[in-house]
Amino acid sequence: MDPLKHLQSPILRFASLLFLLSPAVSFGQQVIQRGPFNKPAQVLDETQQWTIPLLVSSDKEIEVYIADITATTWLSRNYPDFQNRGTYILSTFTRYKTVNACRANQISWGNGDAAHLDACNDIGYRVRQLKIDTGQRSVQLLMAAMIDQDGDLVPESIQDSSYFKTWDQLDATTQKAILKTNDLVTRQMQRYDAKVHNDPSPRRTVR
Repeated sequence: MDPLKHLQSPILRFASLLFLLSPAVSFGQQVIQRGPFNKPAQVLDETQQWTIPLLVSSDKEIEVYIADITATTWLSRNYPDFQNRGTYILSTFTRYKTVNACRANQISWGNGDAAHLDACNDIGYRVRQLKIDTGQRSVQLLMAAMIDQDGDLVPESIQDSSYFKTWDQLDATTQKAILKTNDLVTRQMQRYDAKVHNDPSPRRTVR
């Protein structure tokens, strides 16, 4: 983790990025609706839309989901940056299969004290907002927070630290999630581009 210097408080920065929240939404807002076996049935993405999440990677400790990147609202918001810069903003939702997975995540963020580790008994997920750069093949963490067992955002867990990594620097599970997601996004952007230009054949997009 490479913490960066920030001039804003975590909550102000969180709000300024419009991460999952709108001005009318409280910081205890539900962002995940649980389904059977505690798996996410619906998630609230950064466009303020509830969508059915897509499972993009898993291992024995975690499952990584993304919001539905086929949704028109998500595509229209990210289309200009994808076409012009090869970038897009992505919300990911990590489901902890075990308490130890949550604790390992807390420790990696410098929260290895007893209070944070004990809090994992009530935490079911972690949500992140990422900026993906397809040209640099990199990912930048913009914001992250813990989600409790009821699917509600935990305000005090908001992280305003940021890191930048190339895809080959990610752990295997996260790397698999990003690669699969990027393939899905690229195909959806091609279709959306064709629709925008009223062209029946997909155009080439920035990779």
